Amino acid sequence: MKVSKLWWLNTLLLLLLLFLFVLNMAGGVNWYSPRLLWQSDHTLAQQIMWTIRLPRALAAMIVGALLALSGQLMQTLSQNPIADPSILGVNAGAMLALMLGSVAGFSLSIANTIWLSVVGATLAFLVVLVLAMTRQGLDPLRFILGGTVFSGFISGLAYALSVLTNTTMQFRNLLVGGFSNTNFKQVSFLAVGLLIVLLISLFNRKGFTLMVFDDATARSLGAQPGVTRFIGAIVIVISAGFSVAVAGNVGFIGLGIPAIIHYLHPDSLERNIIPNLLLGASFMLLIDLLAKTLAAPTELPLAALSAICGGVFLFIIIARGSQVTVHE
Repeated sequence: MKVSKLWWLNTLLLLLLLFLFVLNMAGGVNWYSPRLLWQSDHTLAQQIMWTIRLPRALAAMIVGALLALSGQLMQTLSQNPIADPSILGVNAGAMLALMLGSVAGFSLSIANTIWLSVVGATLAFLVVLVLAMTRQGLDPLRFILGGTVFSGFISGLAYALSVLTNTTMQFRNLLVGGFSNTNFKQVSFLAVGLLIVLLISLFNRKGFTLMVFDDATARSLGAQPGVTRFIGAIVIVISAGFSVAVAGNVGFIGLGIPAIIHYLHPDSLERNIIPNLLLGASFMLLIDLLAKTLAAPTELPLAALSAICGGVFLFIIIARGSQVTVHE
């Protein structure tokens, strides 16, 4: 029996994910052996592994998967290969909503953080859609240009708000991204979010895949473009909202990971969902490891590292002659 290329890709990505998860658990201000997790020594190092590093690694893995999936969906639904929640202001909208909620007096419990973030992501996504709509429907170019301008505007408002209210340090994690102080309660909420978007995506994968065609062609093949875009929007705002609520405004994942997977395995959305999830999770584990070890004990901004490392990977792929397109 011939083993498919996709099977090999998924297997290699899973092994990479496991390796980076173990490495992320070991790395930090001090390096510890992962064997401490199942030893009964009850040392300080073991407590650090269980209460700090394990939830942090799990959160990084889930957030990376969520952002990669949201980027893949956004690129397919908008028929634009450079669409990404961070570029289009969805992440920034979630971030600003959290900051406004805190300034307005909401306690940033995990539940409040999640719903504020999702509401902010939803409102930002709706504004970008309105900016991109024409009489002929969604204009991919206006979608990107309008979203980029709106993202910059929202990010500027967020930074201005933090300066005016003297809360820059309080909102540092939101502004520059990071997983410091992540706990198991946040991980459980992230896991629920991932389960929801996975179920929705897998159940609607055929319809999502057909959205690479124009609406008329998609309808002739059995899709319902309006309903499919609405369902896709739900997945995108849940993914972005939950991610920003825990990790802050982290970029590139939704843009670069689908492009890398498409380069490695040019195929339809439904066949590339799992590879995107695995590589997104692996990439975020790697970036988090670099953030907490390169300048230890100082933690580097996760968003900046993500953009730098991801940009290098993407540049290498483009330089090798790949065409970053949405595959039919």
